Amino acid sequence: MSEPTDPNQPAATKKPLRDLVEKTASGVQKRPVNSIVWAFFVGIFLTIVPVGRIVGAVVSLAVALIRPVLLLLGVVKLFEEVEQRRK
Repeated sequence: MSEPTDPNQPAATKKPLRDLVEKTASGVQKRPVNSIVWAFFVGIFLTIVPVGRIVGAVVSLAVALIRPVLLLLGVVKLFEEVEQRRK
């Protein structure tokens, strides 16, 4: 199985990706039944578990908490600066 070559992709990223594809292909060729069983159960898992909602909830939580966290970090940095100038 050959993959298309993309001239825009640097050579440093092509090798690990190519190695991963080759390793996966050889693993599937060695144990096709095991690969089918894994694919089946992963498909069932992804169908049952609401992955999109979980990722959406994590992103929403991160966006909601970014402002207070940045404000707190700013206050800490300001406190450090005031303490440094007092010395």
